[in-house]
Amino acid sequence: MKGYGLLIFTLLMGTTCIGQGMWFFGAKGGTHLSSSYIEHSIYRVNLLSKPLRLYQSGLFIQYFPKRTNNGLQTGIRIGVDYIQKGWDQNYLDTLANVNSVRSRMDYLNIPIESILYRGSETSRVYILIGINFDFLMSHDVAKDPQDKDAKTDFWTYDPVRDKNYGYGLKGGLGFQRKMGLGQILFEAYFNYGLSNFIKTDDRALDIPDISNLWESGISVGYVIPFKR
Repeated sequence: MKGYGLLIFTLLMGTTCIGQGMWFFGAKGGTHLSSSYIEHSIYRVNLLSKPLRLYQSGLFIQYFPKRTNNGLQTGIRIGVDYIQKGWDQNYLDTLANVNSVRSRMDYLNIPIESILYRGSETSRVYILIGINFDFLMSHDVAKDPQDKDAKTDFWTYDPVRDKNYGYGLKGGLGFQRKMGLGQILFEAYFNYGLSNFIKTDDRALDIPDISNLWESGISVGYVIPFKR
């Protein structure tokens, strides 16, 4: 229900702007740091997640309304991305003895974002606020290390037990500038997965009931107008 509420809020912010204006088609890509937050609301989880440098790329359409004043304007963007997520895992009890183990998941990501911006048709500075939906495409997850301490927990994605979908909230800052036929854009963003990827229905079990993925990174893209 939380995901549906965020989706409705984002769409309401964006669709109020649709009228006379300009549609763009674009592509973007970049790099980000990705990691996980894995905890249990009752029991201690004996692991430490460390970030990985991973990549993302995607296609999108975006809309900017016809400029009516010098104040804040609202646009909308909808896209489809390929995004890598994952983390390195150490253990709080045996950091000196156990090497890091790595887990990585590849997702098809559907972002729906509102664009709050100021500027002209030549250049814009903007804030991104949106929600995105993840669908797991593949996974390369670590096996339980044999040399870890007996007291040490090991948790990662389990394809038999866990979810292959999720949703998250995204925020970012960007700059878009006319260059040639289209416009080049630069963005910095932070995305936090609001849904747990580890599935557990009973908090009395030692399976973590808090398991969120996050990314923080930059991307560069280029858009061309296709409809006015």
